[in-house]
Amino acid sequence: MPNALSSSHHSSLRERIETSLYRDLLAPWFPACVDPSGGFHQRFGADWSRLEDESRFIVFQSRMTWVSAVVAEAGRREFADHARHGVRILLDEMQDPETGAFRWFTRDGQGEGERHAYGQSFAIYGLAAAARALESEEALAGAKRAFAWLERAHYDPEHGGYFEAATPAGETIRTKEGLDGIGTPYGQKSQNTHLHLLEAFAEFYRVWPDPLLRRRLEEMLQVFNERLFVQEGWLHGFVQAGWTPVPGTVSHGHDVEAAHLMLDAADALGKRDDPTTLDRAVRLVDYALRVGWDQEGGGFFYAGTPEGELLDHTKNWWVQAEGLLALATLADRTNDARYTEALRKQWEWIETHQVDEAYGGWHESVDLLGEPQGLDLKGHAWKAAYHDGRGLLYTARLLR
Repeated sequence: MPNALSSSHHSSLRERIETSLYRDLLAPWFPACVDPSGGFHQRFGADWSRLEDESRFIVFQSRMTWVSAVVAEAGRREFADHARHGVRILLDEMQDPETGAFRWFTRDGQGEGERHAYGQSFAIYGLAAAARALESEEALAGAKRAFAWLERAHYDPEHGGYFEAATPAGETIRTKEGLDGIGTPYGQKSQNTHLHLLEAFAEFYRVWPDPLLRRRLEEMLQVFNERLFVQEGWLHGFVQAGWTPVPGTVSHGHDVEAAHLMLDAADALGKRDDPTTLDRAVRLVDYALRVGWDQEGGGFFYAGTPEGELLDHTKNWWVQAEGLLALATLADRTNDARYTEALRKQWEWIETHQVDEAYGGWHESVDLLGEPQGLDLKGHAWKAAYHDGRGLLYTARLLR
């Protein structure tokens, strides 16, 4: 049976997505974000005017390093210099030379702060991609040191999985008032951090097939297939240390992102046809399509309740990008025309409403009519070219 995504009917869709990747996304970002003082500038206005922000955030810096590396690997070799630039800020300024852990922020005037597993995951993700694209042993060594830190300071030997936060000295933080850097109550484990550990370990394992890394990647996949998955087709957002679920909302954005990252992890492990992972991915996307997708206009909503009610009707840029890739991945894996049609509709929403026709880049958040909401910054600490860059690059690849 021919692959539904490889037909001539979809060649024009691929061309539109590829064109948008380089014209609407990468061209405004690069080289404008490449800062001669080191790293990538993080803050840009709606019209791409450079806004003041000299800080360097580990998540943003790692994401832009990853984007640069995979685009270079895809044939745009001028991005190899951007990837090298990213490796330098990560290794020279953001990685603690004594412990191997990556700082959450630098150049922010706040000094040393907590180390977070979420930040380590993205450092590993960016450095692993750079190691492959640049054939860099230095980048690979930096990722190995961060992985060793995760094992020492964050891994839970009793229940499995990873605690979120640690002190700069490597003491796991299990009890503390308040929330950590990504909004997780101390002592709990978040779906968000474990999702990006899954993502990072898959990327890392492809360049460093270490036995312990393989066990941890298998464990992270099991976390999503068994610990966090709910049979109706969604994932718990937070759990106690022993994996008891904490009641909360359903993140359709993270669930569709998890769907394609789970399949990618299985693929990295040599288990592309694993039926359990495919079943979970299908259920996650089907549930999001049923209760978290705009049936009329296309586009995924961010979050809802476990009962299926939407919490808001805005459409965030990163949710659209992850939804696009999830639909492309399932269309490729299942050959089900439902996903192919939803993919087409999802891209039409993005192309018409999420992409900024006037200035380039993607609107951060739009309403049901496609009107931008808030300041509509094109870049800030949490808005890099990662979600949309990956969504476009990998969806176009699946459409070949």
